[in-house]
Amino acid sequence: MKNFINTIITDINHVIVKGDSDKVEQARVFILLAIPALTILFSFGRFPGY
Repeated sequence: MKNFINTIITDINHVIVKGDSDKVEQARVFILLAIPALTILFSFGRFPGY
């Protein structure tokens, strides 16, 4: 579990802070950010509200 957390922290550091990342790191960070964001959007009503 500690290795998993260190991997996530390293991926976030490479993608957001350094900007030097590969596709796998970018995908992990996208999933980590997209799931909570979409959950919040769907929980507050209609999405997208056209």
